[in-house]
Amino acid sequence: MTDNSEYTPVGGVEYASFTPGVIVSSVPSFDSESEDALALRFGRRQKKQEDLVFEFTRDPGLLHQYHLIYEEQFRAVHSARNYRSIEDEHDRRGHVIIARHGNLCIGGARLSVRTPRQPHPLPIEMNDFRLEKHFPELDQKQLRYGQIGRICLLPQFRGGTATRIMMWHLYRKVVALGLDRVFGTATIANARVYRQNCLGMGLKDVKIHQSIELPPYPMCEEIRFYLISGSVDKTPLQEHESEFLEEIKQLQEEM
Repeated sequence: MTDNSEYTPVGGVEYASFTPGVIVSSVPSFDSESEDALALRFGRRQKKQEDLVFEFTRDPGLLHQYHLIYEEQFRAVHSARNYRSIEDEHDRRGHVIIARHGNLCIGGARLSVRTPRQPHPLPIEMNDFRLEKHFPELDQKQLRYGQIGRICLLPQFRGGTATRIMMWHLYRKVVALGLDRVFGTATIANARVYRQNCLGMGLKDVKIHQSIELPPYPMCEEIRFYLISGSVDKTPLQEHESEFLEEIKQLQEEM
């Protein structure tokens, strides 16, 4: 099942891929021991990035793969051997985007939303930490805001076209949901990279708040994470979309 609530994909199709106008069939079950799965996992670049599909989904098979990839990559990047990625209420309420080739997930991300009608705390708002304490306007103006998190891609797909396109689809979802501000967390090195990605996806006034102390992250309390925030550019998407598609075309030609 694909989550298309309040979201219109490129060209009106169900799935958004590198090629506008392509409709992709439903996803079959995932065989973790298949040749293609092993090829992707261990870096044998048999798949082209332009064949990747990006979709907001609630398909349990794809979400299972996504959690496994996030857990594996989080452990590797942060040396957090005890970390486990377990589905929680934020996953069930949130909007999860998946990047896949066929039935093989290669990464994804999660967008959680807080609105006056859905006042559930965001994932970052653990214990007694609340964003309104540091950003009073969130409560005074009854703004709609969210958190982008759990971003992951298999190593061979990071830092290039796949990252850029996933961030673009997250931006489109943020605008479609009418959010005013978006938050995220990361280590200081990743926060600087994410800041550039956020500026590229259409956010404004993106800041890293080094003075705001975040609550300890479960199962990796020794790692220091920093808060990132940005205001959403409400410029019509059409003004950005042609530029985005042209950029992707140029990136593909360089591959």
